[in-house]
Amino acid sequence: MAGQHGSPGAVWAYAEHEHRELLRGVDRIHAFACEIGTWVSPELPGGLTTVLEWFDDTLTPHVAWEEAWLYPEVDARTGTPWATRLARYDHGQVRDAIERLRTDQLTLHAAPVREHLSDLRWHLFTLEVLLRAHIEREERFLMPILAN
Repeated sequence: MAGQHGSPGAVWAYAEHEHRELLRGVDRIHAFACEIGTWVSPELPGGLTTVLEWFDDTLTPHVAWEEAWLYPEVDARTGTPWATRLARYDHGQVRDAIERLRTDQLTLHAAPVREHLSDLRWHLFTLEVLLRAHIEREERFLMPILAN
């Protein structure tokens, strides 16, 4: 990812492909959150571990590519760092949401009680919304800059 320096069309296609892949992971987060009820499932800790592994293995490298190449390229083309300021802020919000899930994971291992399940579900849906909104904003506002 970090070496992506192709034509604007190639970068757009690459980012679009990446976003489709990311949205599959976001769909899995949504499905997992929907499965969480007021009962404790033996699969619950494993499902949360899967979400956190997806973040570490898939989302983190994508975010690193955006911050190392995509955003500096957009900033250079627009002549201002303000073009990507909101997207960078989104990344921080996503990192914060993941940290809340890491805390939830520790809490669940200690005692997966009903209140913790509600918090976990809320945190998962929060992460989902942050990711969907971020991806849509990038596609609508940042990626077209590369087409010029």
